Amino acid sequence: MDRSLIERLNEIHVFVGIQASELHAFEPYRNRTVQPTPGFYTDFSGVRTRLSYFPPLPGKLDQLVGDIPFPNDGVHAEAIEYLSAIKAVNAAGETFTAVELGAGYGPWLAFSGKAAQRKGITRIKLIAVEADPDRRALMKGHFEDNGLPVINPNTTTSSVEADCVSVESYLAAVGDINGKLTFASAGPLDWGGSVFDGTEENCDQAGKAVSTREVDCYTISHIIRSEPKVDFLHIDIQGYEYKAVESSLVDLRSKVRFMLIETHSRVIEGKLIELLHGNGWRLINEKPCKPQHNLRVALETMVEVDGSQLWVNLDLVDNSEFERYDQHYHLRVAEFRAAQLEKVVHEKEYKIWALEEQIRCLREEAKQANR
Repeated sequence: MDRSLIERLNEIHVFVGIQASELHAFEPYRNRTVQPTPGFYTDFSGVRTRLSYFPPLPGKLDQLVGDIPFPNDGVHAEAIEYLSAIKAVNAAGETFTAVELGAGYGPWLAFSGKAAQRKGITRIKLIAVEADPDRRALMKGHFEDNGLPVINPNTTTSSVEADCVSVESYLAAVGDINGKLTFASAGPLDWGGSVFDGTEENCDQAGKAVSTREVDCYTISHIIRSEPKVDFLHIDIQGYEYKAVESSLVDLRSKVRFMLIETHSRVIEGKLIELLHGNGWRLINEKPCKPQHNLRVALETMVEVDGSQLWVNLDLVDNSEFERYDQHYHLRVAEFRAAQLEKVVHEKEYKIWALEEQIRCLREEAKQANR
C-alpha cells in the first residue's frame, strides 16, 4: 500500500477505543525492572500470565516484557481494558474494590489489584464470579503467580485475606435472577462460555457445540450487596450483559464508580447506551464490537470480536475532577496533534530540500555537458 494512503489514517478511521494521547496514563504503572519468565507473558506492569491459559500463540512471548498494549497486548486484551482499570485506580481513594464478572482466571482483578498496590493503596478487595469450575481453578495459579491471596477453587465460595488484600470468589453465573441457570461451555479454554439460551441440543446461541451444566446464578445487586462502593466493575458475561445491568441498575447507580462492559452484539451495545445515557452515567471510552452477519443465529449473538464500553458514574466521581481530567485530556490531544503536524511539516521540508538538491545536481550536470 502506498505510504501516502496510510498517512491519511487517523482516529476516525482506526477506532481502537482510546486516543493515542491517553497512553501517558500507562507510564506510572510501567515496571522497568521486571524480567521475562519462561512460560509466561509478562505485561508492561509486571503482571505475569501463563501462556498455557491460551491456545498456541505465535512468537516468543515469554522472552520479552510486553510494551504499552496499544492497540492490544498481542495475547488476550486491548488497550481500552487496561486503560479502564487504570482510570478506576487513579480515581480511587485510600481503598480500592474491584469486581470481575465472568472472571475466568481473574486477569482484571490481578491487574487492577497490582496497580492499586503500585499506587500505594493498602486496603484492596477483589471479588470474582465465574461459572466454569475449570476456568475458576486457573485463578488460583494466576493469583499465586502474582503475589495475591490464593482462593480455594474446590468450594463454591472462597474468601481469603493477606497483606491488606482480601479476595472473594464465587462459582456462579451472573444474570437477572437469583436462582439456577444452565451454563454452556466448550471447555476451559473456551473464553466465550455463557448462560445457555440455545434452542438446539448441545449448541449455544451462536451454533457452537457445548456441554451444559446447571449453576447458581446471582444478580449484580446480590454480588455487591455488602460493598459500600465498587471502584471498578468489569463485566464479561457473553451476551447477558444488558439483562444483568438492567436488573441491577439502582444498585449500580448508588455504588459503582467505573463500569467496563464487554459487549457481544451491536444490538446489546445500543440497548446499553439507551439504558445508561442520561441516567447519571457517561460513556468515556468505547470500542464497538465487530459483528459477523449470520442468518442462522440471533442478532444478539452476531459477534466476531468483542466490544468495550467504559462508563463513569457522575454521581460518585467528583465532577470537577472529571472536568479537569477532560481539560487535561484535550490539552494532551492538542499536543499530540501539534506533534503530528510538526512531523508532517518536517517530512515535507525534507522532501523539498531533497528536490532542490536534485535540481541543483541536474543543473550542475547540464553545465558540465555544455562545456
